[in-house]
Amino acid sequence: MRVRINEVYKDEKIVIRRIGEEKVYGYWAFFWCELTSGYAYVVPYKQSLDKLTPGCVISVEIYQSSIKGFRRLRPTEKTGIVRTQPKLGDYWIQGMVQQVMHGEAGGIECLEIVAGDATFVLDSEEMNGDVNVKVGDGVAFAIIGLQLFDEGL
Repeated sequence: MRVRINEVYKDEKIVIRRIGEEKVYGYWAFFWCELTSGYAYVVPYKQSLDKLTPGCVISVEIYQSSIKGFRRLRPTEKTGIVRTQPKLGDYWIQGMVQQVMHGEAGGIECLEIVAGDATFVLDSEEMNGDVNVKVGDGVAFAIIGLQLFDEGL
C-alpha cells in the first residue's frame, strides 16, 4: 500500500521488534492514503530516517500490535472500510478474505484480508477461534497499534 507521510515525530519511537540484539524502531507519524488518514508507527527502510520526511510517499506492509473483535460480516455489510478509532493508532477494518493459509495439521494458520488496496495478515490466534471463514467472506476487526513497514520501493 502507498501512503504519504504528513508528519513524523522522530522523538516518539518505540521498539517494534527485536532481531537478536538489534532493535527495530517505529516512529509515530501521521499518514494519508486513499482509504484513510491517521496515526501509526512507521518503521523506516533499513532504519534510516533520511527519507522519512513530511510529504514523502512510501510503499508499506501493514502489521499490528494486536487484533480485537474479529467476526464475519453479514451479507449486507460493506467491505473496503478502514476507519480510525478514538484511540490514536487504532483502526476498524471491514475487508474480504483473499487467501486462507492452512498449517501442517490442516487448520487455518493465517488469513490474508483485503480492504481497498490495504492487505492485512491475521494468524489463527487473532481470529478468536473462528476458523470457518473462507475466501470471499467479509470480516471485520479492530487493529490495535497500526504499524507501517517501509518496503524501500
